[in-house]
Amino acid sequence: MKRQGHSRVEAGSARLPEERQFKCVRIGVCVAVVLFTLAFVVLTVVKSSRSLQDITSNWFVAWGTWAGGLGTAAAFLIAAFSISVASAHARFDRRQAAEIREDNDMAQARLLIIYKVEDENSTSSLATYRIENRSKDLFFDVTVPYVDSPDGSDAGIERRTADLVAQDNRLHEFIPTAEQLTPYRDHTDHEAWFTLVTVHTSDASGIKFVVEYTDARGQRWRQELGGEIKRVHTTKAVPIRPPDRFQPPQQISRLSDVELWRMGGEFIDGLEPLESDEEFLEVIEVSNVARWKRIERIEDIVVEPGDDDDQTIDREVSVTFSPTAPPFWAAYFRGKLAESGVRYAGGGYQYTQTDRFHCPPQVDTAGLGSVC
Repeated sequence: MKRQGHSRVEAGSARLPEERQFKCVRIGVCVAVVLFTLAFVVLTVVKSSRSLQDITSNWFVAWGTWAGGLGTAAAFLIAAFSISVASAHARFDRRQAAEIREDNDMAQARLLIIYKVEDENSTSSLATYRIENRSKDLFFDVTVPYVDSPDGSDAGIERRTADLVAQDNRLHEFIPTAEQLTPYRDHTDHEAWFTLVTVHTSDASGIKFVVEYTDARGQRWRQELGGEIKRVHTTKAVPIRPPDRFQPPQQISRLSDVELWRMGGEFIDGLEPLESDEEFLEVIEVSNVARWKRIERIEDIVVEPGDDDDQTIDREVSVTFSPTAPPFWAAYFRGKLAESGVRYAGGGYQYTQTDRFHCPPQVDTAGLGSVC
């Protein structure tokens, strides 16, 4: 936001206009007094040299009257311009105090950062902008009311809103509405310290949008893409957010240890092993325990031979079992098979689960039945 006015430090030796005018008045008064005194002395000397009898009391009374009038006028001008200078200083101080208050009020608002995300893997036709809270307080009701995006049409610009994005169900587009941003580098289960704006465009350099948000002191602001901030005066409270609101997919949420165990694989690297029955039950979930059934292989192990002409090509081994296994059990199962020399190569599951493994030619597939 552009600041107006100048502080005393910024002004340096520059004076207020009223001070410069007052200085001119003082100089003018001094010049007038000097000229008046000089005229009195010269005329008195000249008159006395011609006729000393003409220098009477009336001569001095007349000059005294003129001197009194000149003094009165000078005093009036000095008093008037003194009052003008004092008033100018008071206005300047009030303006400066208002600028300081405005600067303090905007302290948190300036810490909402908007920038374009540049990534070598990003698509030029899908522009992505990041809105970050770099402050130590919350931002409420973070909303992008519209996005003007070049689309190559006759109009040249397409105005996108959150309602239109939801209505048209455009792939990968997202415009935030009533978001709540946590303090910098902080997050909750449903909130994060940043959100995204993603829209389709034919020219990302022509995109324009504003972000409206409320800071922790309840002050409403509008920031344009580019950084200019303006105060928005409102009498409305921050809108109530649905209690069951979920975080938009573009935001990051840290997975809990239980969620990591349910995902299995590399997600459980570095986690403490499950020990108590309660921990296993929380991960497996009560509903799965109620439907528990022993996992068994339901088909023969299928070995697909490699190229007969090339004895170095791995064979593919497929194992099908039912019901589908929880991730950490599957990881244990695949680890046991890896001890026999085979490597996991993927799989699929619905009601049954089939895992495929690469088996080097030197591994005896006949012995896999005892492992599976």
